[in-house]
Amino acid sequence: MKTSFYNIIQKRDDIYLLYNCLYEKIILLCPELFALIEENKNHINEIESIHPTLYNYLLEDRFIVKDSTNETLEFIQTLQKSDTFYDSFRLIINPTLDCNLRCWYCYEKHLSKSCISTDIINKIHSLLNNLTTNKDIKYLFLSFFGGEPFMKFQSIVYPLIQYTKKECSKHNIKLSCDFTTNAVLLSTKIIDQLTSENLKIKFQVPFDGNMRFHDLTKKLHNGKGTYQSILKNIKYGLSKQMFFTIRCNYTAENIDSFKELVDEFIDFNQTDQIQFALQKVWQEEKDQSLLDKEKDLRHYIQEQGFTKKASCAYRNQCYADRENCIVVNYNGDIFKCTANDFNSENSEGILAESGHIKYNKLHNNRLKVKYELDTCFELQNPTNLYRMHPT
Repeated sequence: MKTSFYNIIQKRDDIYLLYNCLYEKIILLCPELFALIEENKNHINEIESIHPTLYNYLLEDRFIVKDSTNETLEFIQTLQKSDTFYDSFRLIINPTLDCNLRCWYCYEKHLSKSCISTDIINKIHSLLNNLTTNKDIKYLFLSFFGGEPFMKFQSIVYPLIQYTKKECSKHNIKLSCDFTTNAVLLSTKIIDQLTSENLKIKFQVPFDGNMRFHDLTKKLHNGKGTYQSILKNIKYGLSKQMFFTIRCNYTAENIDSFKELVDEFIDFNQTDQIQFALQKVWQEEKDQSLLDKEKDLRHYIQEQGFTKKASCAYRNQCYADRENCIVVNYNGDIFKCTANDFNSENSEGILAESGHIKYNKLHNNRLKVKYELDTCFELQNPTNLYRMHPT
């Protein structure tokens, strides 16, 4: 027998948490049991005679495995199975790359007056027809990104939602919609229109701290801040049973002020409609002080009764790796990830008139190397019980 290559240990006070990130198993160990495992890590079979209960538990949950086990191959097969999950599909659409705000940290190059054309809409209709007539698909997730998608709500977004709903209804496919938006344009009229469709609607809305900090970054072209109007729009959406992830874009300067933002939503802390996601602004340097403040903010959010978390402890594969997820840019270019500049040179294909995707060399090369990195196949150390994880 050998210990799993994917064991990770984390120490908290006098308790050791042993986690296996391949088989997704966790065990809490007192110091004595941890010492027993550590002392026998080079001859793990000895534990069976010393503490058979512990040995059987480690064996059953695969913290120890047979010498012949190829865990790297198992891991790759697990990812491949996840990549090809065929009963659902996520279609992300950029109606425009224009935006009504100009946040200093935004990674995108906004294109003024850019808008999806009738020709691209027709191609998306063909794509939707292909998806909804696929007998394997039971769930369709329609997402809108950008740019600011609500700049094109009446002309592009809402008609697309109605068309998709009609096609999903024909084939008994469950449809839900979500938006990544600054929510400045999320008016009561728009919320009422979305509510009338009787769909599950989710939003991700970024904030930059309390009103003082937020309005320094998210302001209109005339310099007017947007904090109060966004809050008003979100609270109306919550009253209509919509779901919101409040993305807290923090820096060392603004992180303490987010407690005031959390307090704005206390009336909704007993529902599952709202959650907070903390995200460091990518240009900000990370140090221990900032990590401590982030941990304190997470604790404060939980203290206020917001128990639903935006991030999970279990393994969660990136959506961009999945075959059943694509991003259609306003010009018909196909991407796999929203966290980049939508430059045609970075696209992985185009959407054809038939609704099928014509992938290019960039896409094919990425798939080719995905599971072929030498690092994945390096000889695993059979005596390595765990890797220490920083607290």
